[in-house]
Amino acid sequence: MEYDFYVHLAALSRIFCDKCADGRRLIGMFGNISEIFTLSGKDLRSIMPGAEKIIGQLTDRSILDWAEKEVKWAESQGVRLLYVDEPGYPYRLRECEDAPLMLYCKGKADLDREHVLAVVGTRRATYYGRTFCRSVIEDLAACGVNPLIASGLALGIDGCAHQAALDSGLETVAVLPCALDTVYPGRHRELAEAIAQNGALLSDFSRGTPIMAHTFIRRNRIIAGLADAVLLAESFKPGGGLITASLANSYSREVFAVPGRNTDESFVGCNSLIAKNEAALVDSADTLARAMGWMPQKKKVRQNTLFDDLDSEPKKRIAQALRQRSPQSVEELFLISGVRKEDFASILLEMELAGVVTGVGGGRYGLR
Repeated sequence: MEYDFYVHLAALSRIFCDKCADGRRLIGMFGNISEIFTLSGKDLRSIMPGAEKIIGQLTDRSILDWAEKEVKWAESQGVRLLYVDEPGYPYRLRECEDAPLMLYCKGKADLDREHVLAVVGTRRATYYGRTFCRSVIEDLAACGVNPLIASGLALGIDGCAHQAALDSGLETVAVLPCALDTVYPGRHRELAEAIAQNGALLSDFSRGTPIMAHTFIRRNRIIAGLADAVLLAESFKPGGGLITASLANSYSREVFAVPGRNTDESFVGCNSLIAKNEAALVDSADTLARAMGWMPQKKKVRQNTLFDDLDSEPKKRIAQALRQRSPQSVEELFLISGVRKEDFASILLEMELAGVVTGVGGGRYGLR
C-alpha cells in the first residue's frame, strides 16, 4: 500500500513524541520524510547507533497502518495536521528545539497572530485571581491590542482566561494534555466546543494517549512556545503555572506575574518569581501592554487606490495577500502570492523601501 505524506508524518510524530529534537534532526537528513521508512535496520543503526527502540518502531510496518487510521480520523473530524516545517505551523513554537513534529488543530484561529499572550495559573483560583485575569484580557481587547489568548483549558485560571477571551471577542487557543478526541477536564466540554468554533483546540497527542503527569508538562511547553509572553495570574508553590513560566524563560519569552499579599498562599508562586526577577510584576493590562510594546498606534489613512497604483502584477499579488491577512511570514507570503521564487525577495524589498510593506519581527511582514 502507498502511504501519503501525512501518514508518514503521523507515524514519525508518534515515534518521536518524547524526543522531538531527535526527530527533527533525522528528518533534516532527508529531502522527503517518506525516505526514512525505506531504510533498513542496518541503515538506521549507522545513523542512530544505540537507538534500538526507535529503530524497531521505524521498521515495524504496523505503525504505518496505525498512522493511516489516525489520518483518516483527523480528516473525518475536521482536524488539521500541522507539520513543523510547513506554513501554518505556529512560527514561534517552531523556534523551540523541542517543538512537536506535528500538531493536531481543530479550529481556525490564527496561531501566528501579531500578539499572542499565554495566561496560566492555579486550578484553585480565588475571586481576586479570576477577576484580575478577566480584567487584563477585557482591557487588552478594549484598547485594541487584541492578542490571541493561549491557555490549557484547565479549571480555574485557564478556564477563566478562555471565557474572558470569548466574551471579549478575542480568538483563544486551548492546548490539551490529551488527544483531541477527549476533553479534559470533562466539565469544560461546552467551553471546548465554543473555543473550537471561535479559536482552536491544539494537541500533539495521538488518540489513545493516556493522561499522565508528563503529558501536562508536554502541554505546558506548547503553551509557552506559542506565546510572546506568559502571564502567571495566580499560583501556589508548587504549581503547574510555574512550570510553564520556567519553560517560557528557557524559550526567551517574557514572563509576567500578578502579585499577592504575603499571606495569600495562592500567590506564593507569583511573588517568588517576582522576587527572583524571573517575572515582571504586572498590575494592569496597561503595564503588560507597555512592557511588550503592544500599545496600539494610530494608523495612517490610505487611499482606496493603494494597490491599483502598484507598478507590477507581482507587487499587487503580494499586497492583495497581505490585505487578506496581515502580518504573514515570508514563507506564507511567497506561497500565497504565487510570485516567482527568483523574483520574490527583490520585489518584497522594493515594496518595503517604498513604504508599502513593513517588517514586524520574526521574519513576518505586514502592510503599513
